Amino acid sequence: MSERFCYRCGISESEGGPLIDGLCQVCFRKENPVLLIEGEINTELCQNCGSYKKRGVWVDPTTYELEELLFEVAENALLEALEESFGEGVREYEVVSPEELEEVSELPVGRAVVSFEPIDFHIEYFPAIITYRVRVKARIHELQRELHDETKNVTVYVRQTVCPRCQKFLGGYFEAILQVRAEGRPLTDEERRAIGKLVEEKVDEIMRRDRMGFIQDTIEKEEGLDFYMGSTSSARKLAQAIKDRFGGTISEAYELVGIDRQTSREVYRTSVSVRIPKFQKGDIVSDRKGNVYEVERVDGKGMDLRNLSTNQSEHRDWKTVKREGLDTVEYESSDAMVTSITPKEVQLMDMETYETYELEKPPMDLNEGDVYRIVEVEGRKYFLRRKG
Repeated sequence: MSERFCYRCGISESEGGPLIDGLCQVCFRKENPVLLIEGEINTELCQNCGSYKKRGVWVDPTTYELEELLFEVAENALLEALEESFGEGVREYEVVSPEELEEVSELPVGRAVVSFEPIDFHIEYFPAIITYRVRVKARIHELQRELHDETKNVTVYVRQTVCPRCQKFLGGYFEAILQVRAEGRPLTDEERRAIGKLVEEKVDEIMRRDRMGFIQDTIEKEEGLDFYMGSTSSARKLAQAIKDRFGGTISEAYELVGIDRQTSREVYRTSVSVRIPKFQKGDIVSDRKGNVYEVERVDGKGMDLRNLSTNQSEHRDWKTVKREGLDTVEYESSDAMVTSITPKEVQLMDMETYETYELEKPPMDLNEGDVYRIVEVEGRKYFLRRKG
């Protein structure tokens, strides 16, 4: 059988190894490079929030320390460029450290291993410039005796811009209004603080999934709070979080605000309303049967109540509250001193009028000489608690 020669350099097969498509081993690797990445890459970083594009979508960074952020953005751009920069023979690749790549000597056909490391950078001003040395080893043909081993310097330019979210935020954009009210009364200062803290916590959580979940503005009104939200979905999630914590109901209303120029569709602004229950800790309430209670706790699941006749704590979920017709009642309160105790009755003296009267002894510990807060509902008096 006659000797075959590389058609490019003329070396014989016995000297240059098995020919691949008429080329010796060296010429095959030269004619079929695997690292096709461009020498320069341009990417952008939002100058306001630090976000950058990842696979075409703006994402928040994992760090806000400037140097680390710049390298995060540059490396992301480099990795995305690498995905589209391998020759046709590479079907899969893996990124490893330079030290690990150095040890690679065998690979299956169609596989590449790549590493990169920064060799120079200038990040004192924008555009930030970071140069990487990129090295790849690969095997793309079964007759290859030696792996492709290619190195290229790639410079990444990180430029400043303003992401779409920040453009909208800076332009005063909002898509929905979250209105927080209480039924039949203004929000208390304590409720305002608790709701504000809850919203602040939840917005951070929401914005990890919804970049438009920002609060454009917060307006304190006499009757409650208004939060101007960047997205309707974030307003709905916050409304549900408030309902879960405080109870209440959620409703929505829609207002036509214009026409989208690109789609010609009507654009609506959503008002999401959360109305928390009117009940507060310390309220005196009664049900349809005339049982009188003091409200001990209100949350998203219902109310904890203390029955003033039995002195026992009871729980009512919100469905039961509605079914039993629990509602606040008018009452008068006064302070009275226990002057004597019998097995069935207690004599008290009103601390303001000094009048004395008797009540049925309640199922609670009483001491002569102690002063108690008394509430009167529909002509009947109840012990509330000891004073002092």
